[in-house]
This record gives sequence, structure tokens and C-alpha cells, in this order.
Amino acid sequence: MKYEQSATTNISEQEKAFRTYISADPALSHFLGTGDLQPNARFVKEEIYRDPAFLAFISPYFKEVYVEAVRRAFALKDMNLMSDVTANPLLLNGEHRLQAFDELLADLEERKTKLAAMHHKLVMYEPFEFTDLLEYTDVAIIGNMNYLPVEFLEFRSSYAALVVKTIKALVNRDLQTSLTMVCNLCELTVDMPTLQDVHALCTLIHDADREQKGMERDREELYDFISRLGRRPWPFILIGMAVLR
Repeated sequence: MKYEQSATTNISEQEKAFRTYISADPALSHFLGTGDLQPNARFVKEEIYRDPAFLAFISPYFKEVYVEAVRRAFALKDMNLMSDVTANPLLLNGEHRLQAFDELLADLEERKTKLAAMHHKLVMYEPFEFTDLLEYTDVAIIGNMNYLPVEFLEFRSSYAALVVKTIKALVNRDLQTSLTMVCNLCELTVDMPTLQDVHALCTLIHDADREQKGMERDREELYDFISRLGRRPWPFILIGMAVLR
């Protein structure tokens, strides 16, 4: 439902007053009219914005632009937009707040379903680009999830649990992608049990990464040693080969 700035005919005095407050608030009227917020724009701190009658009036309009703004923030990976939306009050009554969250949760569940399909490909050893998994723990995606209200904590925790399963299936096949994913995942706000699982996996993968880099460094040093031996007279090479034994 699109909010029209100009009042229609035959409206109540109460609605006229509500519209006057909205018109006098540049950030709110711009948001309702365009679905966008200017950088760092804040609604005026009006007492009436907490009034149940005002919320009943504005909620149908506000819900539409709020949901679309959040969707756009995720699609464009725009953390600034998400931050500005979150910094302003949610002008929604209970009914419309629930509707808005249900619509956004459906979008997030779709993302989670796609990740579950990628996890299935991993465990079934089906071919795909492992780096495609980076999209699911992209810094902006994690950041935008964190901006969502506390009602989304349960989803964030279940999403993180699936990412942990996916990384565990990936780590022996692509350590660097796993490392990037788990580092980003550590920034997601989740419940305490899930956070402990994420941090435990992070420690495990960091240890594996250090071990791998140590082995690569030893291998490079060995190749360098052999290369230098190759430039020496044969007696020195024989001595070097004996040392390697």
C-alpha cells in the first residue's frame, strides 16, 4: 500500500493530524514516499509515533516500504541503508510487525535452502565451484543479518549451524575458502551454544591453516636447499643427499 502525501477527501480530523505530523518529518515522509532514506536520516522524535492509533494508521504503509528497503539492502549488500533503516523506529503495530518479519524470514529461509543444496552437493561430491559458498558468509550479508531485530536470533543461529556443517564438509577440500567463511561467520550474532560451535571450528581451521603453511614453508626450504646443491660440485651433492637421508 503506497502512502500518498496529499490527503484524500472526507478523512477524519485524526487522520488529518497524523498526515500533518508525517509531512512535517522530512525523513519519514521521504521514506514513505520513495522507500529510501538519505544517509544518516533520522525521523523526528515525536511522541505521537508511539501512539497506538497513529501506529494503526501508518503501519500498512510503513510495512511495505520497510520490507522492500530491507530486501534492497540484502540484494545490493548495502550495509549503510540497512544501518539507517535500523537506526529509525519501526512504526509498526503488532500485526504488521509480524507480517513484515514473516515476509523477510521467508526470504532468509530461501537463502538457507540454497545453502543446504550446496551442502548436499559437497557431501555427495557433486562438482561445483567451492568459492560460490563465499556468498553465504559475505561480510555485507552477515552484517545485514546482524542489523535485523532480536526476533531473528533463532534464524541466525540455525543459519550459522548449517554454515558450520557446510564448512566441516569443505575444509579438507578447500582450506582457504573454509577459513574465509568461518572468519566471517564469527561476526554473526547467534545464541551462545551456536557461538561456541563456531569458535571451536574457527580454532580448528586456524590450526590446520598454520600447519599447512608450516608444511609449505618446509617444502620450499627443502626445494631451495636442493636447488642450491644442484649448483655445487658432485661431491657436495652427494654429501647433501646423505644429509637428506
